[in-house]
Amino acid sequence: MTRLRKTITAAALIPAGIAAIALSGAGAASAIAPINDNGRIGVQLNQGETALFGQINAGNAIESVTSPSQIGVRVAPGSIYAGNDGIRGHLDQFADEAASRGGQISLGVLNPPRGSQQFFFIQSW
Repeated sequence: MTRLRKTITAAALIPAGIAAIALSGAGAASAIAPINDNGRIGVQLNQGETALFGQINAGNAIESVTSPSQIGVRVAPGSIYAGNDGIRGHLDQFADEAASRGGQISLGVLNPPRGSQQFFFIQSW
């Protein structure tokens, strides 16, 4: 798959995955919050939606059509995936860890891209 095709596919998968989470009823009151600031367009998921993101392997789908350099990842302080030499793990693992600690994730598209990074994924609690 060409780089452009992978990027377009990934850009389509992120909103599709988010829509699937929203429609699945990932909690009594879905709280997907839109993000549109500082060149970021995406969503913030609540704890239940974050858990579902990990359970349905949405991160694996995103990673299957992107390269690691395309996704800027920031993990929360104290994450088991943060090391001295960088972040080691996969999107589903980051989501599972956030949900298990009562946290959440945010993800979306960087516009304009920051270097090779075209997407963002932020873990918080």
